[in-house]
Amino acid sequence: MGHEASFVNLIKIKVMTKQEVQSFRGDFQKAVAQLEEQYGVNISLGTIRYDVNGLSSKMKAEKGDKVVKSTKDDFQIGDVVGINHKKVNPKDQFRIYKINSKNIGVEKLNPGNGRIGAQMRVSPSLLFKK
Repeated sequence: MGHEASFVNLIKIKVMTKQEVQSFRGDFQKAVAQLEEQYGVNISLGTIRYDVNGLSSKMKAEKGDKVVKSTKDDFQIGDVVGINHKKVNPKDQFRIYKINSKNIGVEKLNPGNGRIGAQMRVSPSLLFKK
């Protein structure tokens, strides 16, 4: 049995690391910049899944203006914002009441679907100033 254990230690499997995946994402963005300009599209890479064999992800190319994703630093408590999400009416208005480390607390201001004052936490990348 000692012989088998030493044999297993000799076999090393190369696994992609999180750092390699993050580096890949950055290099991918640089590589597609020319295609975005040439075809007038915005190319985005979705969540990357990886294992011992490599990585996989969805890629999306959309026509239109480049959408800049907001960060929590772009907002202040009291700002009136909208939420860019398929389940939220783009005409609805929300006021920021709390800024957390990863998300932003908002409360609904205008009547419509849902009640006024309804609170929710939202990723800053989905918010836009009104």
